[in-house]
Amino acid sequence: MNVAVIGALAVGFSLWAADANAADAMVQKQIQDAERAATRGPYAVDGVFTGTAQGYGGPVTTQVTVKDGYIDAVQVVDAPNEDGPYLEQAIKLIDDMIAKQTPNVDTVSGATFSSAGIINGAVQALEASSSGQAGAAASAEDGE
Repeated sequence: MNVAVIGALAVGFSLWAADANAADAMVQKQIQDAERAATRGPYAVDGVFTGTAQGYGGPVTTQVTVKDGYIDAVQVVDAPNEDGPYLEQAIKLIDDMIAKQTPNVDTVSGATFSSAGIINGAVQALEASSSGQAGAAASAEDGE
């Protein structure tokens, strides 16, 4: 009987801790969103900007969405000659770009050239925003 009670308590505590962690993450995101809404990020013009740079197998085209002056999204839109597994590894640096709000992030070991294509394409795209060039309008899916 005691073992069952202790087991139930352990399961209950684990569920409570998971819920608490999820709630904390949601609160942190809300705080970040509120801070961003109160200020303008470092990039001059909002929109969708594209840059192309040399990767391992050829040109890599990267698209950056800037919203309220902040990097909102980054994606590789074209990399026809990149080796798939290396590109998949390199794409992992995109989360770091968004979290740090800069394309100046470390390359992915083992996918250095593919990483450089993504990073340098993002740099080119963000230079367009910073220089005041008009970007394509963000889509309705982005909340606009």
